[in-house]
Amino acid sequence: MDFVDRNLSRHFEEMIESSTKGTNLYQHTDLTDFPYANVVIVHGLAEHSGRYETLANFFLTHHMNVFRYDQRGHGKSEGKRGDLTNTHELPDDCKIVVDIAKSQFPDLPTFLLGHSMGGHTVLKFATDYPGYVDGIIATDPLSIEFGAKVSGDPESYVPNNLGDGVNTDPRVTAKYNNDPMNLKEYTVRLMNTLQQSAAELKEDLPKISDPLLMLHGQADGIIPVADSFATYQGISSEDKEIHVYPHLMHEILNEPSRKWEIYEEILYWIKKHSY
Repeated sequence: MDFVDRNLSRHFEEMIESSTKGTNLYQHTDLTDFPYANVVIVHGLAEHSGRYETLANFFLTHHMNVFRYDQRGHGKSEGKRGDLTNTHELPDDCKIVVDIAKSQFPDLPTFLLGHSMGGHTVLKFATDYPGYVDGIIATDPLSIEFGAKVSGDPESYVPNNLGDGVNTDPRVTAKYNNDPMNLKEYTVRLMNTLQQSAAELKEDLPKISDPLLMLHGQADGIIPVADSFATYQGISSEDKEIHVYPHLMHEILNEPSRKWEIYEEILYWIKKHSY
């Protein structure tokens, strides 16, 4: 385990066992002074948890502990690169990290924040483990539609073309494309497993009863905003909100023109559900 002092936080990195025996996940924790909540951040397809450093630091300065991990086959985690073998792996891996947060700070509320495929992960988590966390935040989530089944050898790879719809700022898109930790390809099996998982989520939406905040860029070039509207309508939570941002694309959390405003909206919602 690595230990690094920061101004008001303590930073830990470690490998933890995933929900699949023999496959370990890279997980890191940032602890702040006088915390009032835990936030578990779940990254999207083909990226990694390190891309959420700015958001994590924002939460830390507002006295929330932050737990992040690289999803299997991504970043520093183990597993076949860009692969997914069944629809339970994502939410079950997520639960392991949630359990770490809850076990270390059992008296604090714990929130899940997932983006894109990470948004799908937290929504699936909410169907599998209702009432387990204090709130779900999903930004531009891969939700109930994921295109048609991809034909071909499940072990074969298809190129990552997600960069085309990432952000309105070309500098952010260039940084995404040039990040060596981002995957340049993923398997046919991953694509088809996500499609199956999206179909399962569509059937299970009424099981989601947790407080929910959904955020989506209206000009998202990867996940249509219509998907989030349809998902929102199917969720049974009485405490739910959806915010749509005109002109913004997929990575609203990295949008230079609006990200601090969006961070503040998330902060306000978490505070509202923490006391």
